Amino acid sequence: MPEMNRNELDRVIRAGEVGGAYYIYGTDSYTIGQMKNALVRSVVDESAEALNLHRFEGKDSTDAMIQACEALPVFAPQMCVTVCDFDLDTVKPGDRNMKELYAEIEALPDTTVLVFYTLNADICGGKKAPTAKNKKLTDLIKKCGTLVRIDIPTPAEGAREIAAMFAAQGSSIDKAGAQELFARTGDLAGAATEVGKLAAYASGRQVTREDVMLLTPERDDTKVYALADAVAAHDLDRAVAIYDRLIDNRMDPIYLLYTVTGGMNDIYRARLAIDSGRSTEDTVNDFGYPKNMSFRVTNAFRSASRTNTGYMRRCMEILCGADTDIKSGVGKPETIVETAIIKMLT
Repeated sequence: MPEMNRNELDRVIRAGEVGGAYYIYGTDSYTIGQMKNALVRSVVDESAEALNLHRFEGKDSTDAMIQACEALPVFAPQMCVTVCDFDLDTVKPGDRNMKELYAEIEALPDTTVLVFYTLNADICGGKKAPTAKNKKLTDLIKKCGTLVRIDIPTPAEGAREIAAMFAAQGSSIDKAGAQELFARTGDLAGAATEVGKLAAYASGRQVTREDVMLLTPERDDTKVYALADAVAAHDLDRAVAIYDRLIDNRMDPIYLLYTVTGGMNDIYRARLAIDSGRSTEDTVNDFGYPKNMSFRVTNAFRSASRTNTGYMRRCMEILCGADTDIKSGVGKPETIVETAIIKMLT
């Protein structure tokens, strides 16, 4: 069976056609959890979970998983087995166990629905496809079951999902507000925790961008990119103000240097692309940005339009020097980072 996306899986669930083995993975843990719950609910009545729902973690015994798959449902046509974070790069059962699990998946009883899903595990190791150790299992699921990849959505998709969250609570949010909320939280899981608070604050009226800015704190990495943008724009006052906020939040200086370097590198790449007549889409493809990270390139192009290649190259040299100084232990990390930012701005 070909790999499905989230919408196709949703149609299968709504049509009542759930059956066999599933593997749901990707970077959007919130939606993965939601779809796993929807699968379970379509198979097992909530009142019968104790009888017909068997939950496992990746570290659990594969023998126990196999035994659960072979069990018969009680007073129901199907039962469900779920396995969370079965990452074969960290979970290392013996070869015999895996062969038996693979055989069970291939001959899964019609009365069993088996759902592998990831919440905290990255079975792709930060890349586009599952790692070599995980690929055998995902390929098997794709062959005889259903493989579903769900990644963090693009900003436009995220804003639409957030609008749907508000609608589900009998509230609403304008487009700018939804976009701002997604930008501040970074994913749907973070956005979901803010919806109830914002809806209650609006008290029946539509939630606006101003409401989001008032009540939803920026993530530290959002502030770090704002710092990189201020440096690229030679805006000393804004850069110092953002830096002070980050330090007040007790951000680790080594992590701060790492994330600022990432933001500046995005802007440097964008500046080089502009110089070469390349587009944002070209840059996403040339440097292998994941689809859900394309907004970084869009933001970087905006920042790069206010600077020049020589300045960005010098900034990268300063940041590389700061990294070397920290690793060499020539001074306090916080002092090294602060000095690097001042050097870039002067």
